Amino acid sequence: MKDKPRSKEVMDNSYLDMCKRKMNEFINDERTEEDYIRVHEDSLGRNTLAWPELLDVRKDMDIYREFLLKLSMENRRLVLLNEEVISFSQRELYYNYGISFNPLRRYFGSKKSVSKPVISPPNIRKIITSGALDRQFIAFAALLARVPIDWLEREKPSKKWSVEYFDFLPSPRMNEKEFLSLINSVKGNLHDVRGIIIENKEIGDIYIRLELIDGGFIIEILNKNSPFQYVSYALNLLKDFNIHFGSMQTVISSQVNFICFSKSLKNIDFPEFTPVQL
Repeated sequence: MKDKPRSKEVMDNSYLDMCKRKMNEFINDERTEEDYIRVHEDSLGRNTLAWPELLDVRKDMDIYREFLLKLSMENRRLVLLNEEVISFSQRELYYNYGISFNPLRRYFGSKKSVSKPVISPPNIRKIITSGALDRQFIAFAALLARVPIDWLEREKPSKKWSVEYFDFLPSPRMNEKEFLSLINSVKGNLHDVRGIIIENKEIGDIYIRLELIDGGFIIEILNKNSPFQYVSYALNLLKDFNIHFGSMQTVISSQVNFICFSKSLKNIDFPEFTPVQL
């Protein structure tokens, strides 16, 4: 006899169904943007409730793209920096990178602000958020969310893929030896995302989103259209590692990125991921 679902599971499924329904109503102009966003607010009006529908909608990038473009810029920022998209909680952003709730609230267009002391040093590295939201912070946000930077800066962003924001990331350039040394030094309890440009004289710069997690790594090639020469280069560079391969859909319909990751990682939580046999 099948066990009855626990009350929390029933509640979670009910909340997910409600969020999905109200998202679809928003996309179909049956609900206002404000009403949809309010679904995720607690009794004090804070955006503290989960957004489980984001994991579901990302399985269909055409709908995800339509949904993001329908949002105002401020609410698109709110969605794209949500834990269900970037895999980092606000607490982790604070302790890992020194990104406090204050600049996040300003970035989301909120008039309310919560003061927190600046930690020094952060667990991993400091992302600058001083002044009117530093360019480094916005570039890092684009890297985390896997979108061109103008999707966080314009009401109507370009439909072209771009990695220009790498210029604002901290010390992204390195040679092959330095890159291999980095991924060989991964620690089990580390979770970090870095934008890296591997310099290669033959085929040019290789733009990489590197995620270090659970003692393994996830490497996504961000060069425009991920031409095969970059894929071939990555496979040769990582020939001594035990890895899986696949592709990643993006918010730009013409851009599909090549991805490889350590076989030691049991689960890849990217709904956009499609495995590839090479």
